[in-house]
Amino acid sequence: MEPRSPTYGERVLLLTEKGNRYLITLKRGERFHSEDGVLGHDELVGKPYGSVVETSTGTKVAILYPQVYDLLASMPRKTQIVYPKDLGLMAFLLDARPGSVIVEGGTGSGVLALYLATRVHPGGKVISYDLSDEYFPAVRKAAERLGVQEAVELRRGNLRDADVEGADGFVADVPEPWEVMPAARRCLKGGGVLVSIVPSVNQLERSVVAMRRNGIIDLFVGELMIRPWRVREGATRPVHVTRGHTVFVISGRKLEEQDVSGWNLKLPFGFR
Repeated sequence: MEPRSPTYGERVLLLTEKGNRYLITLKRGERFHSEDGVLGHDELVGKPYGSVVETSTGTKVAILYPQVYDLLASMPRKTQIVYPKDLGLMAFLLDARPGSVIVEGGTGSGVLALYLATRVHPGGKVISYDLSDEYFPAVRKAAERLGVQEAVELRRGNLRDADVEGADGFVADVPEPWEVMPAARRCLKGGGVLVSIVPSVNQLERSVVAMRRNGIIDLFVGELMIRPWRVREGATRPVHVTRGHTVFVISGRKLEEQDVSGWNLKLPFGFR
């Protein structure tokens, strides 16, 4: 349950009437400086979430409790993070729920692993592989901040060598997903779900072919696009600049049969 008001040492999201967003950690006696003016940290402590205060320039600022993605998006990263629209679809396709065990790689900056951890906690676990452990300390720290440290297990190694048995889900966020399909088959329980993301059509084709040859039938292959709108009374229109293609999302389920290359399923209800 979200706290009713912030206190020192906690992070808060500040949303200004000009549309700017700032994520800050409250510290006694400090002041926050931005293009919207100056705001004292002491002024924010104890204010109910949803309250509106004013900066030194008179700009109105709302005090909000940070959502999971606000915290994840603020993490240092070496690679492009998965966008919210794709995160949501991936978690849905995985059927990620409390108690689920999900094998994931590569960890990278940890955004995907941490988001999935919030879905499987309590009782579940995300076992994340990466060739480098450079970002592991930052990921562990973020997991503690989110309260899901028990749901995240980081392993240095190649996802191809994953040795987990009976996993509910397997996520391949790696440059060559077709190389980890045998590992996906090895780790997943019967009926377990594979999800992979790739940016290009060539990667998409190779991944799906390899998936089918490893007894994982594709249930959904496609991309998700959203179209934001700018709403003003008498002047409502689509936002001129939007983000189009980000990744292709691949989803399938492990079958007993070793090779399902000859199968051809219709899209599930809701996707067609």
